[in-house]
Amino acid sequence: MNEKTTRGSSKRLKIIVIGGGTGVSTVLGALKKVSDVTAIVSTMDSGGSSGRLRDEHGILPPGDILKCISELLPDDLRSTKWRDILNYRFRKGKGLEGHSLGNLLLAAAYDWEGGTNFGIDAVSWLLNLQGRVLPVTLNDVQLIAKLSDGSDIEGETKIDLRKDDLYRRIEYIYTSRRAQIYKPALEAIQKADKVVIGPGSLFTSVLPNFLVEGLPEALAETTAQKIYVCNLVTDPSETDGYKASDFIDKVNEYCQEGELMDHMIVNTGPISEVARRMYETERKFPVELDMADCEKKVKKGVITGSYCKGKTILRHDSARLAQTILEL
Repeated sequence: MNEKTTRGSSKRLKIIVIGGGTGVSTVLGALKKVSDVTAIVSTMDSGGSSGRLRDEHGILPPGDILKCISELLPDDLRSTKWRDILNYRFRKGKGLEGHSLGNLLLAAAYDWEGGTNFGIDAVSWLLNLQGRVLPVTLNDVQLIAKLSDGSDIEGETKIDLRKDDLYRRIEYIYTSRRAQIYKPALEAIQKADKVVIGPGSLFTSVLPNFLVEGLPEALAETTAQKIYVCNLVTDPSETDGYKASDFIDKVNEYCQEGELMDHMIVNTGPISEVARRMYETERKFPVELDMADCEKKVKKGVITGSYCKGKTILRHDSARLAQTILEL
């Protein structure tokens, strides 16, 4: 990496990463070492431990917040132990089974500190995070998908995990009511040097952030470089049959009219044959790059390279991705 930019310079780049939990968290591990990184995270999760806490305690779902907190912990032995404990999931106990300790800790912090934002700040301070985690909104809203047959599915988890009638494609998504951007998230975008969108499930992790009033406007107004990281594989419930240009086309659709990403990063590196076969059993296929169409939909260029790692579970290579983001 560029030593002058990342270590020798007095100014570390301010980088914002926008998305959901698992996808965005894969980028944070490397970016925290070389930049002032902030994760702006969707708060529309409706299933699992997060969904239960949301329903039973009336709080914003903590799961995606927790994933980003885990990645922003320092890389020392104490923090490694904290990461393991935070992600511990109870296997028994009435009321406890299925919950992760980290989700419960965040729920307690939200209550004790008097709000989601204060709770996240308190936990971040206690764990000495190397970066910030901000909810995209403090409004409690449900995600709704309009399907090609005119029907609706309500709830982020129901949209993401649907198994039947997959011929009904997602036409667009919307929210159960209006939501406004959390002011510190807005300010972070305004001050950023670079804004990274994704990776992550397109309709349930990335695009929900664009439904929050103020976020598309902030992206249009910021002078920061805007970079979209395309997914490694398609998802049968959301992006079946999508090529790379379809992904960037949807992102542009949810931006302000006429706005485009500056760059798009697409993996063209090899995927292990074992992983390829395993993913095909779930109807997930490597995203095909249609370069000519993609280049029409970004301002400055499409970046390709080997960004995939994993023999059975595929993830973006955090270090290579961070290096590319810094050097653009």
